[in-house]
Amino acid sequence: MMKIKQSTNIVLLLLFLLSLIIYVVIFVSAFAELPMNIPPWHQLLLLTFHFFPMLFLELLLCRNAKLKWRLLIPMLCLLAVGVWFLSFARWELLGWLLFLFWCIAPLLGSLVACGIWAITKKLR
Repeated sequence: MMKIKQSTNIVLLLLFLLSLIIYVVIFVSAFAELPMNIPPWHQLLLLTFHFFPMLFLELLLCRNAKLKWRLLIPMLCLLAVGVWFLSFARWELLGWLLFLFWCIAPLLGSLVACGIWAITKKLR
């Protein structure tokens, strides 16, 4: 049983890293050249694809976190990026709206992962 748990953790970690690399490539390619001329399909990927890295990371944390406060680590990472973005951009309302819009996908990924974990735990 321990071997299955470890292999599942490795698969989740690899899926997290792979999806994170894909998202970083999407992100960097969107802002690589100025002026920004991002096609709509690229904008959609930019605003929604980070659902997957957060989903896999949160599933991995749910499986291994003994202390429940550790489940908030991905949210703290989002908060740190947001504070950096808002201090760098120095926009008031528009910056907050962009940040909140950008956070929808990873928050949904975390909520879906917690839901999946709760359902599988209840079924056992």
